[in-house]
Order: sequence, then C-alpha cells, then structure tokens
Amino acid sequence: MDNTAERERAAKVAALKSMASVLGQIGWHRRFNELTDQQAAALAEAAVAGFQKSMWESAPEVPF
Repeated sequence: MDNTAERERAAKVAALKSMASVLGQIGWHRRFNELTDQQAAALAEAAVAGFQKSMWESAPEVPF
C-alpha cells in the first residue's frame, strides 16, 4: 500500500532542497520582493521540479 502523505512530505523536502540550490546562486541576503522575474521563475521551477522528481522516484511499482 502506498503512503501518499509520507511521499508528499518527502517531496516537499526535495522541493526545498532544490530551491535552496537556486537561492545559493541568487544570494541568501535577497528578499523575495527583491528578486527579478527570472530569479523568481527559476526558484518556482526548482520547487516544482524537485517535488515532481521526488514523487516520480518514490512512486510504487506498477505490478503489470
């Protein structure tokens, strides 16, 4: 049986780690309202990509 809540929690952590990588490049001293459009988009893309990758990798195997 699949524990979706645990998979989603792990995916959120993966998203945060992915975002942290982008924030490291941007600079931790920057406030969100100071980000350029490109920086904000990169941060959003990193969050979504990290979440989706984690969910994909932790998906239960289909038995057929």
